[in-house]
Amino acid sequence: MNDQSSAVFVDWITASEFHPGGGLPILAGGLTVFYDGCGNARYERTSPASVPGSFESAVRVGCDGARVYVSGNVGRFSREDNLFNHGWPGTVEAANRILLQIGLPAFSFARGVSENGHRLGGRLSRLDITANFCTGSDGQARAVIRWLSGQAVARMKRGQAGDESVWWSNTRHMFKAYRKAAEMVKHGRASDEFSVQWCHQNGVVRVEVELKRRLLEELEMRQFCDVNDQLIAECFADQTEILRRVDRSDEPDIIAAIPSRSRGYASAWLAGQDVRAFMSNGTLYRHAKVLREYGIDILQPRNVIGFPIKVRVVDLVPAAVPDWYVLKVA
Repeated sequence: MNDQSSAVFVDWITASEFHPGGGLPILAGGLTVFYDGCGNARYERTSPASVPGSFESAVRVGCDGARVYVSGNVGRFSREDNLFNHGWPGTVEAANRILLQIGLPAFSFARGVSENGHRLGGRLSRLDITANFCTGSDGQARAVIRWLSGQAVARMKRGQAGDESVWWSNTRHMFKAYRKAAEMVKHGRASDEFSVQWCHQNGVVRVEVELKRRLLEELEMRQFCDVNDQLIAECFADQTEILRRVDRSDEPDIIAAIPSRSRGYASAWLAGQDVRAFMSNGTLYRHAKVLREYGIDILQPRNVIGFPIKVRVVDLVPAAVPDWYVLKVA
């Protein structure tokens, strides 16, 4: 998949690779020594160094002589912004370019286990995958964020910052959506810059998914050699199911379509009532599961803001990389 044409791209990696031969240059930003109760040093741990790039970019890189470590937005390194970024091959190339520039070996796509039991090849412990969506205008982008803030994601805690951003997280992954133009201005870009204006005029909503170590293990995406752009796109689609939900609560025939046992609870919620007040938890979650199939989420307060047809979540358009945007290191 070509980096320039991919709608889903990589925004952050935390990765390492063990080199059985050792003898690599030591690179550390600090050293932490752990002592036992008697004051004897038990072991030491180095922290990675911050490697600066142009345009106030930086990544963290470390090496203890055998294990090389990188963490950061390597595709953003020494670039003016990260409005768009690289797919998987371009991300690995960017990480390796940084490593080679400071005298460390590049990540490999090797697989297998060394004689002392260490896995070979590059290994991920965090992978952030991202896509931009055009809603048509900044007002519609705000409506999308408000609509998303009324949705529930199973076993994830939700946070919100007005109509600017919303996020859900747990120990396995994090999902967040935000208005890209506002985020760029917050990080120091001028509001009249062309790229910021493009995001504002097109109502760009950025959607990011952070895959943490536990989920990467479950998805068998820890090894560099097991990751590719198609797998990343499929994973992004699976983790962003919320974007394909349809709010049907304003359809006149929705009540008639709901099973009779759940119909009363749906009617109460549509009328603005807090159904938690007269339902046990068991009953609440049982009917919530049924009603979610009809675009109704009784676990959340009734969203009193009408969701315009033009910005229904299923109509969000993935933003292609425009002709004027170039993915290159300055």
